[in-house]
Amino acid sequence: TFGLHPEATVRAEAISAGICQFATLEGAVQTVILAMQHGIPVARIELLDDVQMDACMRYSKLEGFAVMPTLFFEFHGSEAAVAEQAGQMRAITEEFGGSAFEWATKPEDRTRLWKARHAAYYAAKAMSPGKEVFATDACVPISRLADCVLETKADADATGLVAPIVGHVGDGNFHLCVLFDP
Repeated sequence: TFGLHPEATVRAEAISAGICQFATLEGAVQTVILAMQHGIPVARIELLDDVQMDACMRYSKLEGFAVMPTLFFEFHGSEAAVAEQAGQMRAITEEFGGSAFEWATKPEDRTRLWKARHAAYYAAKAMSPGKEVFATDACVPISRLADCVLETKADADATGLVAPIVGHVGDGNFHLCVLFDP
């Protein structure tokens, strides 16, 4: 007899988180593209550009990070699998100029690594008190992610907008947090 148990859940044996900073936004985004092309099973890949990272560092009073484009990673699976995934990701980040790759498995250490990303909206809003945030939402195929992110960044810079970039880039999705005076 075959039976289903709707209360049953599958949980990852281990979860690890990582962070890596890049000299260029292009290097960060190219890392994401190659990781996806190689099929590394990353649960989450998030991006903060240099403007957003600076805002997050100031807002959350973070130390030990640089004002650089930054990727945040999360890996799920067995202890051996998450270690292997982190190792594969580290190799790819190095290929595109990533530095200070750090990863952790303890919940408190994972929370510390992801603190900047979790405060992104409030950090952007705090950049210019009195201004509001208009968030955009773009989703493109991974193969076009670098072109779209870099062109968007260039357009924002050319217009003089204060518009940090944050994204769920592992699925080709990113946002501008455009600050404006209502």
